[in-house]
Amino acid sequence: AAAYLNDGLDVVCINFRGCCGTPNDTLGGYHLGFTDDLRHFLKLVSNLWDDEEELFEKRPIYLSGFSLGANMVTKCLGELGEAAFSLYNIHGAAVCGAPLDCERNIKCLDSTGFNRLVYSQNFLKTMKKRAQQQLDQYCDGDPDTTAFDYKRAMAATTIAEMENAVIAPIYGYRDNVDYYRCESCYYYLPGVAVPLYIINAGDDPFFCPEFYPMEETVDGGSLAPVKLLKTDHGGHLGFIFHQLEENETSRGKVASWMPLELARFIRHVGESQ
Repeated sequence: AAAYLNDGLDVVCINFRGCCGTPNDTLGGYHLGFTDDLRHFLKLVSNLWDDEEELFEKRPIYLSGFSLGANMVTKCLGELGEAAFSLYNIHGAAVCGAPLDCERNIKCLDSTGFNRLVYSQNFLKTMKKRAQQQLDQYCDGDPDTTAFDYKRAMAATTIAEMENAVIAPIYGYRDNVDYYRCESCYYYLPGVAVPLYIINAGDDPFFCPEFYPMEETVDGGSLAPVKLLKTDHGGHLGFIFHQLEENETSRGKVASWMPLELARFIRHVGESQ
């Protein structure tokens, strides 16, 4: 946000349901490809443009996101196609840490070693706590509920097992693999119709290191205006959460490399149009 504000843009931050300090009040909250809330926001803004009494200035909209948010933004653009520009005045987007293909990535997340011992197990604890809350609040505490497989969820030892027990039944997928194939942003890249910049790190431990679909980019011959950059280092969002040193802030630097690079692309798109 600081990098975009520094370029004179107004910034709106959208939190996923239940992630802003206010509990979610429905059984389902959000998932990998849950674009409903973003599209709702875009519709609200477009309605303001059409309301003569609001006098709301129609200005270009740019989207940005990281990790799951990057998947959501990219998928949304693919879903909208040319309507992203014609209906919502979206001129471009810049994201980082996009999962691309979660069917491939889940093997890295759930494989034995650091990921499973540290990240996956901590994430599982959070997911199980949420499942318990869902059971108590929306299923009358019944462990035999048909809304999701509570017993399998509590016995899950991997994220894949947890998503198979909870996410898939709540949102109507056959299983976790069906969920990944329906919601991974890789499958929506051909539908993107506005400039999109995706930056991922080659050493991101959560993503399949062999998969980087350059064939779906302008550099790979695709008609979709998608640019992919793969850095050698950065981990999973390590370069976006880098804390500036005192000597950097004294030189007037407002953010680390990643936010500034995303903002540079948005600035480039704005200046080119």
